[in-house]
Formats: sequence, structure tokens, C-alpha cells
Amino acid sequence: MKLIGYNKSVKSLVTHQAKLAKKAALDALVCSPYEVSDVRKIFKKEIITPGIQIGKRNYDQKRSMEANKVKSDWLVIGRAITQGNIKRNIQNLAKELR
Repeated sequence: MKLIGYNKSVKSLVTHQAKLAKKAALDALVCSPYEVSDVRKIFKKEIITPGIQIGKRNYDQKRSMEANKVKSDWLVIGRAITQGNIKRNIQNLAKELR
């Protein structure tokens, strides 16, 4: 973040952006799983979260998280479902979210 000119912490930047989104009356935000709880305190509309995984696996994304730990309105799940046996992956996701 510092390399591109931001001197605030990620948390401060995300909080600032959530306030701007609220002020702009946006209908939804895309938010990392690590900031959903902070954003939810400010932004009361829909939150979409990418980087969701099924179970504890090592993915190439640094900021991914297991589906059952994210309290978002919409989860974006790609390779965790499409790689391997799709039916089994969806069943595993359903178990994890119970």
C-alpha cells in the first residue's frame, strides 16, 4: 500500500472507503473476508466477498478464508468448487456452512 502512495493502515483505508460508500448510497460493496466485520459496522447494505475457500487448504491467494468464517451476504467461490469433483466440493461447502 505504501508503494502506491497510501500511508494509512489497511483497516483505516477500508473504514474510510466504507464511509464513502455509505455516503454515496451504494447498494453493495466488494470486501475482503478479513475486513467484513469492520465494514459491516459502517455499511449496512450488501457485502460481496471473494477469496472464499472450502475447508483449510493452501491456496495461492494470501487473503482467502474458509466460507464458514465469513459473515458476508454473498460469497464468491471459484477454484474451490471448480477444481476436482464439483458435486463433492459443493456438498463439502454445504456441510461447512451448516
